[in-house]
Amino acid sequence: MVTDLRHFKKSPKHEPTNKELVEEAVSLGCVKAKVILTKTISLGRWVKLQCQYGCPFFGMRFTCPPCSPNADEMSEILLDYQKAILIQAPQAKQVQGIVLTLEERYKNKGFHKAFALCATPCDLCETCTIETRCQHPDKARPTLQACGIDVPQTTFNNGWESNGGQTPCSESRPFGMVLIH
Repeated sequence: MVTDLRHFKKSPKHEPTNKELVEEAVSLGCVKAKVILTKTISLGRWVKLQCQYGCPFFGMRFTCPPCSPNADEMSEILLDYQKAILIQAPQAKQVQGIVLTLEERYKNKGFHKAFALCATPCDLCETCTIETRCQHPDKARPTLQACGIDVPQTTFNNGWESNGGQTPCSESRPFGMVLIH
């Protein structure tokens, strides 16, 4: 049975402006925030090497490689998005709370594909339950670097001062992102 939907009115939904999205991020404590085009996100397969040969959490957390999307997978995922909000928090430990709050708020505003990416490996559990299953799938999110995102190049591509030379997934990288639509 086919239903004629022409007589149903769509409820007008206010899509927030980029300025409103940025203001919301800043109200949560971000040092700065910017809505960016996903085509400005720089990916590299080499980023995984820095995780694999420099991070003690490689293979030990659900939010880290090889469990997280790699650069090739992230490249495909980004095709589903046009925009994201890039944020810088005062400290890396604050990023997870900010991007998760933004993700939830954006979903409530109609951005049903909103997905947060963090700055540092997940530390929600004292010991990750990678052997069984994640105890906090509602809060655990991969890091930008775990997904192959070249953070210094991405920030530079979007007009922010380069922060090159910093260790990936460290306290010196208080950046996060929420993929919007």
